[in-house]
Amino acid sequence: MTEVSIVQPYVPRYRIPFFDQLAAALSRDGITLRVIAGQASHEQRARGDSATAPWMEAVESRVIRVRSRHLSLTNSRSLWLRSDAVIVPHQGTSFDALTAIGLSPRLPVGVWGHIAPYTSPLNPLDGRVERWQLRRARHVFAYMPGGAQFARERGVPDAKITTVMNTIDTSALTQALEESTPDDTTRFLERSGAPRRPYVAYIGGLDASKRIEFLAESLELLHQRRSDAHVVVAGQGTDQHLLAPAVARGQATLVGYVGVREKAAVLNGASAVLNPGRVGLVAVDCLVARRPLITTDWPWHAPEIEYLTVGDSVILTPDNAAAFADAIQRSVHDPGLERTLHWPRPPTMDAMVANFYAGTIALLNS
Repeated sequence: MTEVSIVQPYVPRYRIPFFDQLAAALSRDGITLRVIAGQASHEQRARGDSATAPWMEAVESRVIRVRSRHLSLTNSRSLWLRSDAVIVPHQGTSFDALTAIGLSPRLPVGVWGHIAPYTSPLNPLDGRVERWQLRRARHVFAYMPGGAQFARERGVPDAKITTVMNTIDTSALTQALEESTPDDTTRFLERSGAPRRPYVAYIGGLDASKRIEFLAESLELLHQRRSDAHVVVAGQGTDQHLLAPAVARGQATLVGYVGVREKAAVLNGASAVLNPGRVGLVAVDCLVARRPLITTDWPWHAPEIEYLTVGDSVILTPDNAAAFADAIQRSVHDPGLERTLHWPRPPTMDAMVANFYAGTIALLNS
């Protein structure tokens, strides 16, 4: 039987439906999927979203820090070397990517990831390594169109590029939103200790990439203005302590990691969703719930921000706490804003799986 291995730094909970469906699609063609994954970092574990699954094989993660860079020395080569194809992270710091592309010339190797340097300035050395990976890989799996265009501009032919259209499984959230009532929201918020007044929602991990310190500063400014704006925070992470002053002042309610039904209850009652830091898959939540996203023009958002349109589904403020606070205040006092916006159809897991499946077949045939 044909075997394809995908190497991942770790597998978050939201990836389980994707790999489940991809494994099923490949199995119908006699192809076995193996996902070889390292362990979640301390920051990732703090989010509470790491997971395991039958198709996953765990390897011990080895990461060292050199100044501001994290080098992944995790070596899973013995697990994927006899596969018919392997898909590795597109990372200049990934030992698996280097060995797959550099030491296995006969093995069809694909690279998967952002492809373009969305979320941080590109270290010159990493940039050279990642361009080499793009040139040598048999196939490139880009999260979003911006990453695919980046690969084209560096000489990768269209036939070797798959735009995955990265997403989460939205079917459960869609159903939960349809079934959720205002009473469900009221009951959930009462159990959580939230006050009865208009609010905006924060959905996701609470760590440095989301700029929780910036959010705390914005809430402090709103407090100084005697604003009644409130934030319901659905998530957890290493930086959640930064919101303790806002919680003590009654400006924020932390409800922790939430399941789909709780997320639907929070979103249905919110006037908007906010995230001053890295906007990623929360963009999909916003499209499904038809709630505008408030963020800033900070340059390091993740690829999925491409799903949103500035001035329409996303409110983009200057990158300072005062402007962000202004946007929160306006949103709380204009709860019908979402009805005036244009809402494109959210991406689907079926489409993502179909895209990745097609790219995998192209890789096997390369």
